Amino acid sequence: MSNTKATLAVIGVIILALAAIAGISIYGNGLSYFLNKTFSPLNEQVRHQTFECSASHADGMAREIRQYQDQYRKAQRDNDTGAQAIIAQRVVQEAETQNSDACPLPQDVQTFIQSVR
Repeated sequence: MSNTKATLAVIGVIILALAAIAGISIYGNGLSYFLNKTFSPLNEQVRHQTFECSASHADGMAREIRQYQDQYRKAQRDNDTGAQAIIAQRVVQEAETQNSDACPLPQDVQTFIQSVR
């Protein structure tokens, strides 16, 4: 009889231990989900702002607008007002995506953008 009680006690302790481990695991996953859902958008926003202010992004934007500037000058030489209007519209759209207050573009690029507006 005493062996039976001891065996049942051991089995009961094992079941309680497994239930505790399962409960902690479920709690941990729920907490992880909550934290991820809460803080991931904030982290992504900071990461995106950091990218927009990076030197490589600003250099790429300036390089792209300078290419548009070359195309715009070629269209001026060819007296192609339709192409000029399309290029000017594209330059203005690109410039609007750049946060010029926090991460200004080079002066020559800013001057070109102002001239086509």
